[in-house]
Amino acid sequence: MNRREEVQIKLESVRAWLQRNRLEALLINSQANFAWLTGGGENYVYVGDAAGEAYLLVVPDRAYLLTNNIEVRRLQEEEVLGLSFEAVVWPWHRDGDAREKMAGLCDVSKAASDLGALGLPKVPDGFNELRYTMSPPEIERYRRLGQDAAQALEEVCLSFEPGDTELDIAAALSYQCRKRNILPLVNLVGGDDRITRYRHPLPTVNPVRKTMLIALTGRRHGLHISLTRMVSFGPVDSDLLERHRAVAAVDARYILESRAGVTIGEVVARALDQYSLEGFLQEWELHHQGGLTGYAGREIFGTQDSAHRLQHGQALAWNPTITGAKSEDTVLLTDSGAEVLTRTGAWPELDVELPLGVLRRPAILLR
Repeated sequence: MNRREEVQIKLESVRAWLQRNRLEALLINSQANFAWLTGGGENYVYVGDAAGEAYLLVVPDRAYLLTNNIEVRRLQEEEVLGLSFEAVVWPWHRDGDAREKMAGLCDVSKAASDLGALGLPKVPDGFNELRYTMSPPEIERYRRLGQDAAQALEEVCLSFEPGDTELDIAAALSYQCRKRNILPLVNLVGGDDRITRYRHPLPTVNPVRKTMLIALTGRRHGLHISLTRMVSFGPVDSDLLERHRAVAAVDARYILESRAGVTIGEVVARALDQYSLEGFLQEWELHHQGGLTGYAGREIFGTQDSAHRLQHGQALAWNPTITGAKSEDTVLLTDSGAEVLTRTGAWPELDVELPLGVLRRPAILLR
């Protein structure tokens, strides 16, 4: 399946969704849905906003790219080249023309928008489910992203020295990501006592003396990849070693329980039982557990009430924590089980043995 075929299949899924919801047009403006529908195209300039600088308008027989004269050339030549989106353009200083242009292409009374843009009603709940299950080209993009992100993070972990500040280490990770065309959306670095004090240690000027936790969520072609690693200079404190072993067991339980046909809530309930078996029952209440990922850092956060039923081709990033320790990778559900996308084989690992099976999880790197 080439990119044009991938996009055509997605357009047909949008049109089927429109028909089910008795609508005639969908306006897409979010960075996430633009990337999904175009097979990896990007419409952002400012990454901090959910909206991008261009719209996609899907109607029963056509699809359009709507944008201003600043953006149109780059988008046509670099983001949607060869795809079946007809360009509709207005002057950058007349943003009000966007609504008028759209009205000439569809019946706005029967249209909706993913972000509620241009005065349109927001799409009903459930639209984002169209993007949860990956097509073969998306899976290949995801696999490449997983390897690149893991290599970027591991290279940083092998190169920093005691006394380097958390900000220095975070800057190195940003560099390693950007040279691989990955946007580091979450870049957490915590050293020593900050690991036990904060679940989300934003990097500071504090130097890392002995122990470090580093976490990354990166984005490329709209897809999000997440992983966490820990490093120790010299022998690991026995209490931390036990906590890390326990959180690795919880993480393994999450991954092994994640199978097609099982709800996210069922997976969470079984993993909470593992917290109890490890002797850390209440720790799950101190941090979210992760969940379904893909075109958002977390498409669905996992709770015991989550009714979404998993399918092959969907991705998960579980991230259990026990004070001072965390375990996280991004996995893809396949016919043969959960495939860890962020495993390079170069990082030290430990075998976690559970009744469901044995799973290798990242160990603390000793330097």
